[in-house]
Amino acid sequence: MGHGENADQKRDGAPPSSSSGTTAASSNTSPPPPTTTTIDSHQSSTVTVSDTEDSPLIATPSMCYHCFDTLIDVLQKPQQQQHNHKRTNSATDSPDFVQTLPDKSVECPIFVTWEINKARTTARATTTTTTTTPSWQLRGCIGSLSPRLLTSSVGEYAIMSAVKDRRFRPITLSEIGSLRVSVSLLIQYEDCKDVFDWTIGTHGILIKFSVHGHHYNATYLPEVAKQQGWDHHQAVTSLIHKAGYDGVVSTDLLQSIRCTRYQSSKCQVTYDEYVQHNCAGQDPFLPPHHKARQSSSSWASPCINM
Repeated sequence: MGHGENADQKRDGAPPSSSSGTTAASSNTSPPPPTTTTIDSHQSSTVTVSDTEDSPLIATPSMCYHCFDTLIDVLQKPQQQQHNHKRTNSATDSPDFVQTLPDKSVECPIFVTWEINKARTTARATTTTTTTTPSWQLRGCIGSLSPRLLTSSVGEYAIMSAVKDRRFRPITLSEIGSLRVSVSLLIQYEDCKDVFDWTIGTHGILIKFSVHGHHYNATYLPEVAKQQGWDHHQAVTSLIHKAGYDGVVSTDLLQSIRCTRYQSSKCQVTYDEYVQHNCAGQDPFLPPHHKARQSSSSWASPCINM
């Protein structure tokens, strides 16, 4: 993020390619709430699972269903007369996932990620039935590094990540059937002894540092370093640059960085899984006489805690 940008709208400093696999949020100023952080997310159908049993906050499939509910409701508004879209729980109702929370007032840092299966969209364009392995590409990811009220923020960030991630054009109704959504709750924050005091594949890291009066911070979610094949030094060096700092990464700079490690509880659901579990198996965008799409459970594990 460049100097002078509001940290409440922290911009990603990841490489230009949206499928690069680098997950980052960065800032160098101090924020007023609410926090909006844009990050990159990688294909995450195979990630290392870490133990979140000590935390009462677990990302659940019902949170992901609510993301689809909310996004479809918003995108459908101009076309409500053209579609008969019925779901088991409207986004305007009390979300089902609220029942799984330890308390309705619980707050937690959260990210919502949308990915699109390019293999499916290509097959649709050529009117070919596809049985190929999905090719997931990022379509949007926005979240908050500050605790947010989960009862409202799951839906809010579902919309923001879908239509307000400035790296991408807004998601449209025509893409809904090819989407996968992930909800990540950031949990178990711990201060690190130094910038390398964290475990690759288990911890995400949040760094904060100042140089010549300029303040920087950035984060990588837990899966990033392992997906990129980085060691600790490579990951930290990359993250420093993603924070917007373009100077020399010296030993003195590394020793001055305040580093916090955290884990995440992550759940992801494809549109097919959403239809199967939340729409009684009937695709709401197909006429009733059409057979609903067959769910491809091998595409993504519905819930991943890492």
